[in-house]
This record gives sequence, C-alpha cells and structure tokens, in this order.
Amino acid sequence: MIKILRMHLLAAIFLIAGGAHAQVDNATAESLLRKSGLWEQLASIAPQVQAGLSQSLAQLGTKPTDVEAGRISRVIGDAYAATRLRAVSMSVVSQKLNANHVPELQRWFDSPLGRSIAKLEEAASAAQGGDSQALLQQGVATLQKLPQTQRQLLEELVTETHAAEALVQITIKTAVAAQRAAAGAAPNAPRMSEGDLQAALEAQRPQLLKAISAMALASFAGTYATLSPSQMQDYVNFIKSGAGSHFNTIGIVALDAALTDAAAELGRNLPRTKEAANS
Repeated sequence: MIKILRMHLLAAIFLIAGGAHAQVDNATAESLLRKSGLWEQLASIAPQVQAGLSQSLAQLGTKPTDVEAGRISRVIGDAYAATRLRAVSMSVVSQKLNANHVPELQRWFDSPLGRSIAKLEEAASAAQGGDSQALLQQGVATLQKLPQTQRQLLEELVTETHAAEALVQITIKTAVAAQRAAAGAAPNAPRMSEGDLQAALEAQRPQLLKAISAMALASFAGTYATLSPSQMQDYVNFIKSGAGSHFNTIGIVALDAALTDAAAELGRNLPRTKEAANS
C-alpha cells in the first residue's frame, strides 16, 4: 500500500505475508487488488522498463533503427502490459490468499481510515509524475520535524511492509529486463552480460537495501504526514495483523510472479524485433 518511491517502483510494497490455502474467487482477488492500490500501480512497470532500456542504450552509445526501436517498444509494452501483469497477480492472489482473512481485509479497505489512506497514496502516486527528487527532499524535511514517537511508527511501517526489500527486488528485476532488451536492440555492442549484471546487483543488495530503506522512510513521511499518531498506530496494527501481513506478503509474491512472467515473455519475443527476422 505505498505508492510514492521514485519512478513508481513502490508498486509492490504494501503486500506482505505468509501462507496460502483456501482459495478465493477471481472477483474477490481483483477487488482486493484494486482497493489495495496494486492494480493501478502495475501500469507503471512498462514505462520503467522502457526508461531503463533508453538509459542502457544511451550508455552504450548506440541505437537500433527506428523500425527496430518501434518493435522493441511494442514487445516491452506487450510483455509488461498492465492487463498481463494484473492477470498474473490476480491468479496468484486467488490461489494463495487465505479466504479466512477476506472479511477483515474488506473491513479495513472499506473503513474511513482505510479509504483515507488510499486517497493519500493515490495523491502521492499522482505527484510522482513530477519531480521525484523534490518529493523525496520534502519527505526528508517532514521526517526531520516529526516527534520521535511518530518517526518510530513510520520506521515500524517500513519494517513491517518490507517496503525496502520489495523495492530492491523490483529494481534488480527491471534493470535486468532493461539489459535484456538492450541486448536485443544492439547485440554487437560491448556490455555487461545479463548474468554479470544480475550478479553485480545482487552483490550490491545490502547497500541498495540500506539506501532504499532511508528513501522509503522519507517517502512514507511525506505520504502520511497528515495522519494523526493514533491513525498511524491503527495503520501499523493492521499491517502487523494476521490478515494485513498475509495480504502484504502475497501481494509481493504476486508482483514477483508477474515480473518473472513478463521477463520470460520479453526474452521470447525480442528476437523477432531484428530486421533479419522480418525480411
């Protein structure tokens, strides 16, 4: 349930938790994904991969032909289409969400506080389309002014949502996907192999986690600044509850499954973007 970190990558961060059994129907899964915010956030993944591809090609100092670039863009758009990511995510939630938690989840998302938090997150997500660095700086300034008790609640929220861990995983996966697309666009250009890039990013995971944890805390501060301490405590309590924790984890599992499926689809279709495959 968080939608504020740079380049929309926090699409994942609010779903965290354990076990699965007692399947729910697709309609219930879709309803909860919509109310939690992940449904809309999945639409931000394709632009992120497209941006990563552009950055990779710029660093390589090369570019595909306009025709090839159009094909690659379409392949990325198809692989990471919101409808595709949503279908995979909905399937995972439907299969893994414990139906016993559904009433409590619905009560939370339909409560006045649950709806208010959703609106705050939607506003933060909309603002993300502007200067993300400025937004983070505002969050840092807000964080510095907060009483220690409120800061501790935000830190607890970051910990309990596993926001930083989820964002690191998304960052690594989208970077590797962009590298795969760049390899398809400029196969002869010198570059780090996909495997080497994956290994290098994994080696940096502790540093990434530390940096992104600080970023998440500042983002949370900016997003939830208008909540009272008691409201923040209620939110933390929900995230720590059996239902909230369960849904949080399954959401992250669902997002990971969707990104894995999209990356496989990207790999299957990249070869057909080359001129040789279309002559």
